[in-house]
Amino acid sequence: MSERLMPLAECLRKLREKKGLSLDDVARKAGISKTYLWELERDTGEAKKPSADVLLRIANALSTTLAELLSLPTVQSAGGPIELPLSLQEFRQQMEAMGQSLAEDDLRDLATMKFRGAQPDSANEWHQLYLLLDRSIRRRDV
Repeated sequence: MSERLMPLAECLRKLREKKGLSLDDVARKAGISKTYLWELERDTGEAKKPSADVLLRIANALSTTLAELLSLPTVQSAGGPIELPLSLQEFRQQMEAMGQSLAEDDLRDLATMKFRGAQPDSANEWHQLYLLLDRSIRRRDV
């Protein structure tokens, strides 16, 4: 799973408060108990493991994305934020360690690519894809 920027409890509480919603409002919209939502907001040790269905219902109740609810790294696209897979995050870090930062457009384009419904599984596979695409584009520019 991707590395979070802030714990779910903190992000959940901040999003709810930013929207001006009460625990009752969000719980009702999400179809969960107020008590469970309260527990999630106070679970700073992340002992609770809500299901994907519950997280999606909470995100919908807050009119946000799962990536924002889970405070996952994203890039912006015309259609909104796009979550960066962990392996792509690792590739970005490797490139930065070599002094070669990836452009935001390149990250967005890579994050949206799929072949037969799948994406690369490792930083090395992302690197190979990036080099292949980079070489292809350079040939067209010449």
